[in-house]
Amino acid sequence: MKKRKRTGFISMLFLGIALILTGCGGGGGGGGSASADYTIGGTVNGLSGTLALQNNSGDDLQITSNGAFTFATAFADGSGYNVTVKTQPDGQTCTVSSGSGTISGANVTNVTVTCAIDTYTVGGTVSGLSSSGTVVLQNNSGDDLTITADGTFTFSTALADGSGYNVTVKTQPDGQTCTVSNDSGTVSGADVTDVQVDCYNSGSLDPTFNSDGTTPGIVVNDNAAGGNGKDWGNSITTDANGKILVTGGSYNSSNKDMVIWRYNADGTPDTTFGTHG
Repeated sequence: MKKRKRTGFISMLFLGIALILTGCGGGGGGGGSASADYTIGGTVNGLSGTLALQNNSGDDLQITSNGAFTFATAFADGSGYNVTVKTQPDGQTCTVSSGSGTISGANVTNVTVTCAIDTYTVGGTVSGLSSSGTVVLQNNSGDDLTITADGTFTFSTALADGSGYNVTVKTQPDGQTCTVSNDSGTVSGADVTDVQVDCYNSGSLDPTFNSDGTTPGIVVNDNAAGGNGKDWGNSITTDANGKILVTGGSYNSSNKDMVIWRYNADGTPDTTFGTHG
């Protein structure tokens, strides 16, 4: 009789323990905690407009200032992420580094977005420069560029989109004059490639003649006008293409004249075209 009571007591004891374990989630098959979610984010630098980012081709995030950012959607541990630029800010290009990977038990905070102002180069073409000639160009009164042969050229300093440019001749080649067309404007979302520099042979200086006492004159042939075959001028002006020469000074060292000369293709004055005032 006593043995039967002891057995019943032990059975009830084990039953109680089992109920306690079940209520506590024990036993290996009952419960379990929910998966933790983690966020994706990082830092934006150099931004001066509005930038739109995406993660995994969605979850769009608009950013208007530099600093930390975090996407709204969180992900489970072990999930992949891929941060990209959906929309670039006006006048800038932003690049993403450390933008992809796999979540590993923590929030992702090391995605880096770096933005920089778009820049473009200024250049064009030189033609007519003599084989031994050297011309020095400038853009915006600086960024000196030395050119020794015909062909294309590009200034080394790039300009931000919307910047102005102004190409000029700093140093003329010996015995030649170079003029610039399409010389100025505003950079507008593309490299400038249409600046044109045309070089042609200049008239020769006559060091023996100083009509104003200080300035050597320009010597050009004057077969059509007669006289001693020369005109001298103490000032010169050319047209936009550099093909018309206007000299003011003395004709035959006696009369004050205005002389207009047209240049031939080879750079020599056209003696059949001359006007004397």
